[in-house]
Amino acid sequence: MEESGGGLADPEIIRAVLSGDVQAYGQLVERYRARLFGLAFHLSGDYDAAADLTQETLIAAYNALDRIRDLSAFPRWICGILRNKFRNLRRRNCAPTLSLDQLMEAGFDPPAADSAPAASEEDLRQVMECVESLPGKYRETLILRYVEDLSYKEIAEFLGLPVTTVTTRLNAARKLLVKKAKGCGLL
Repeated sequence: MEESGGGLADPEIIRAVLSGDVQAYGQLVERYRARLFGLAFHLSGDYDAAADLTQETLIAAYNALDRIRDLSAFPRWICGILRNKFRNLRRRNCAPTLSLDQLMEAGFDPPAADSAPAASEEDLRQVMECVESLPGKYRETLILRYVEDLSYKEIAEFLGLPVTTVTTRLNAARKLLVKKAKGCGLL
Protein backbone atom coordinates (compact mmCIF):
# COMPACT_ATOMS: atom_id res chain seq x y z
CA MET A 1 0.00 0.00 0.00
CA GLU A 2 1.50 3.29 -1.01
CA GLU A 3 0.61 6.57 0.59
CA SER A 4 -1.23 9.00 -1.66
CA GLY A 5 1.01 11.72 -2.94
CA GLY A 6 3.87 9.34 -3.76
CA GLY A 7 5.00 8.43 -0.24
CA LEU A 8 6.92 5.27 0.52
CA ALA A 9 5.11 1.95 0.43
CA ASP A 10 4.70 0.08 3.72
CA PRO A 11 7.40 -2.52 2.97
CA GLU A 12 9.95 0.24 2.28
CA ILE A 13 9.11 1.98 5.54
CA ILE A 14 9.31 -1.30 7.47
CA ARG A 15 12.72 -2.07 5.97
CA ALA A 16 13.90 1.40 7.01
CA VAL A 17 12.67 0.87 10.58
CA LEU A 18 14.29 -2.57 10.76
CA SER A 19 17.53 -1.01 9.50
CA GLY A 20 17.58 1.38 12.44
CA ASP A 21 15.53 4.39 11.22
CA VAL A 22 13.20 4.51 14.21
CA GLN A 23 11.66 7.78 13.02
CA ALA A 24 10.32 6.08 9.88
CA TYR A 25 7.78 4.21 12.01
CA GLY A 26 6.01 7.56 12.45
CA GLN A 27 4.92 7.33 8.81
CA LEU A 28 3.12 4.06 9.52
CA VAL A 29 1.58 5.53 12.66
CA GLU A 30 0.25 8.50 10.70
CA ARG A 31 -0.99 6.28 7.90
CA TYR A 32 -2.91 3.82 10.11
CA ARG A 33 -3.75 5.59 13.39
CA ALA A 34 -7.15 6.94 12.34
CA ARG A 35 -8.28 3.67 10.73
CA LEU A 36 -7.16 1.66 13.77
CA PHE A 37 -8.86 4.10 16.11
CA GLY A 38 -12.10 3.89 14.12
CA LEU A 39 -12.06 0.11 14.25
CA ALA A 40 -11.14 0.11 17.95
CA PHE A 41 -13.94 2.55 18.73
CA HIS A 42 -16.51 0.49 16.91
CA LEU A 43 -15.32 -2.68 18.60
CA SER A 44 -15.20 -1.22 22.10
CA GLY A 45 -17.84 1.52 21.94
CA ASP A 46 -15.67 3.69 24.16
CA TYR A 47 -13.48 6.61 23.10
CA ASP A 48 -10.87 6.15 25.84
CA ALA A 49 -10.70 2.39 25.37
CA ALA A 50 -10.31 2.91 21.62
CA ALA A 51 -7.48 5.38 22.17
CA ASP A 52 -5.75 2.94 24.53
CA LEU A 53 -6.26 0.01 22.16
CA THR A 54 -4.88 2.04 19.26
CA GLN A 55 -1.79 3.10 21.21
CA GLU A 56 -1.18 -0.40 22.56
CA THR A 57 -1.56 -1.83 19.06
CA LEU A 58 0.92 0.63 17.54
CA ILE A 59 3.45 -0.08 20.30
CA ALA A 60 3.00 -3.84 20.03
CA ALA A 61 3.37 -3.67 16.25
CA TYR A 62 6.59 -1.68 16.57
CA ASN A 63 8.00 -4.16 19.08
CA ALA A 64 7.09 -7.12 16.86
CA LEU A 65 7.95 -5.55 13.51
CA ASP A 66 10.87 -7.92 13.02
CA ARG A 67 8.45 -10.85 13.15
CA ILE A 68 6.19 -9.82 10.26
CA ARG A 69 6.67 -12.33 7.45
CA ASP A 70 5.00 -10.54 4.54
CA LEU A 71 5.87 -6.86 4.66
CA SER A 72 3.11 -6.01 2.18
CA ALA A 73 0.55 -7.52 4.59
CA PHE A 74 1.18 -4.85 7.25
CA PRO A 75 -2.45 -3.55 7.29
CA ARG A 76 -3.83 -7.05 7.89
CA TRP A 77 -1.11 -7.83 10.43
CA ILE A 78 -1.65 -4.68 12.51
CA CYS A 79 -5.43 -5.12 12.34
CA GLY A 80 -4.94 -8.63 13.72
CA ILE A 81 -2.94 -7.20 16.61
CA LEU A 82 -5.75 -4.72 17.35
CA ARG A 83 -8.42 -7.42 17.26
CA ASN A 84 -6.36 -9.64 19.58
CA LYS A 85 -5.84 -6.77 22.01
CA PHE A 86 -9.59 -6.09 21.98
CA ARG A 87 -10.39 -9.77 22.56
CA ASN A 88 -7.97 -9.82 25.49
CA LEU A 89 -9.56 -6.68 26.92
CA ARG A 90 -13.04 -8.12 26.52
CA ARG A 91 -11.94 -11.48 27.94
CA ARG A 92 -10.71 -9.68 31.05
CA ASN A 93 -14.21 -8.20 31.16
CA CYS A 94 -12.78 -4.72 31.37
CA ALA A 95 -14.09 -3.39 28.08
CA PRO A 96 -16.13 -0.29 28.93
CA THR A 97 -19.11 0.41 26.71
CA LEU A 98 -21.20 3.44 25.96
CA SER A 99 -24.95 3.24 25.91
CA LEU A 100 -26.71 4.68 22.90
CA ASP A 101 -27.83 7.58 25.09
CA GLN A 102 -24.19 8.32 25.92
CA LEU A 103 -23.30 8.20 22.22
CA MET A 104 -26.04 10.71 21.42
CA GLU A 105 -24.99 12.94 24.32
CA ALA A 106 -21.38 12.75 23.14
CA GLY A 107 -22.47 14.22 19.83
CA PHE A 108 -22.85 11.10 17.68
CA ASP A 109 -24.42 12.53 14.58
CA PRO A 110 -24.50 10.13 11.66
CA PRO A 111 -24.54 11.90 8.31
CA ALA A 112 -27.92 11.95 6.63
CA ALA A 113 -28.39 12.03 2.88
CA ASP A 114 -30.01 15.27 1.71
CA SER A 115 -32.71 13.41 -0.17
CA ALA A 116 -33.57 11.02 2.65
CA PRO A 117 -36.10 11.98 5.31
CA ALA A 118 -34.53 12.73 8.66
CA ALA A 119 -34.58 9.76 11.00
CA SER A 120 -35.92 10.24 14.47
CA GLU A 121 -33.61 9.80 17.42
CA GLU A 122 -35.52 6.65 18.33
CA ASP A 123 -35.01 5.25 14.82
CA LEU A 124 -31.27 5.95 15.06
CA ARG A 125 -31.17 4.30 18.47
CA GLN A 126 -32.89 1.20 17.07
CA VAL A 127 -30.57 1.05 14.06
CA MET A 128 -27.54 1.26 16.34
CA GLU A 129 -28.96 -1.51 18.51
CA CYS A 130 -29.45 -3.65 15.41
CA VAL A 131 -25.86 -3.03 14.27
CA GLU A 132 -24.50 -3.71 17.76
CA SER A 133 -26.38 -7.00 17.89
CA LEU A 134 -24.77 -8.36 14.71
CA PRO A 135 -22.12 -11.07 15.11
CA GLY A 136 -18.64 -9.51 15.35
CA LYS A 137 -17.36 -10.52 11.92
CA TYR A 138 -20.41 -8.98 10.24
CA ARG A 139 -20.47 -5.87 12.43
CA GLU A 140 -16.76 -5.26 11.85
CA THR A 141 -17.07 -5.60 8.07
CA LEU A 142 -20.20 -3.43 7.96
CA ILE A 143 -18.55 -0.70 10.01
CA LEU A 144 -15.42 -0.69 7.88
CA ARG A 145 -17.57 -0.32 4.76
CA TYR A 146 -20.21 2.19 5.84
CA VAL A 147 -18.62 4.08 8.72
CA GLU A 148 -14.95 4.03 7.73
CA ASP A 149 -15.95 4.20 4.03
CA LEU A 150 -13.40 1.62 2.91
CA SER A 151 -13.67 -0.12 -0.44
CA TYR A 152 -14.18 -3.89 -0.58
CA LYS A 153 -10.53 -4.26 -1.58
CA GLU A 154 -9.34 -2.08 1.33
CA ILE A 155 -11.47 -4.07 3.78
CA ALA A 156 -10.05 -7.30 2.38
CA GLU A 157 -6.48 -6.02 2.80
CA PHE A 158 -7.18 -4.67 6.27
CA LEU A 159 -8.79 -7.88 7.53
CA GLY A 160 -6.59 -10.25 5.55
CA LEU A 161 -9.52 -11.80 3.73
CA PRO A 162 -10.32 -12.44 0.08
CA VAL A 163 -12.59 -9.81 -1.50
CA THR A 164 -15.18 -12.53 -2.08
CA THR A 165 -15.36 -13.17 1.68
CA VAL A 166 -15.81 -9.44 2.32
CA THR A 167 -18.63 -9.39 -0.24
CA THR A 168 -20.26 -12.43 1.37
CA ARG A 169 -19.98 -10.95 4.85
CA LEU A 170 -21.44 -7.62 3.75
CA ASN A 171 -24.35 -9.32 2.01
CA ALA A 172 -25.02 -11.45 5.08
CA ALA A 173 -24.70 -8.42 7.37
CA ARG A 174 -27.17 -6.42 5.27
CA LYS A 175 -29.66 -9.31 5.26
CA LEU A 176 -29.37 -9.70 9.03
CA LEU A 177 -29.71 -5.96 9.51
CA VAL A 178 -32.84 -5.82 7.35
CA LYS A 179 -34.32 -8.76 9.26
CA LYS A 180 -33.57 -7.11 12.60
CA ALA A 181 -34.89 -3.74 11.36
CA LYS A 182 -38.14 -5.38 10.25
CA GLY A 183 -38.40 -7.04 13.66
CA CYS A 184 -38.08 -3.64 15.31
CA GLY A 185 -40.64 -2.05 13.01
CA LEU A 186 -38.08 0.14 11.29
CA LEU A 187 -38.95 -1.24 7.84
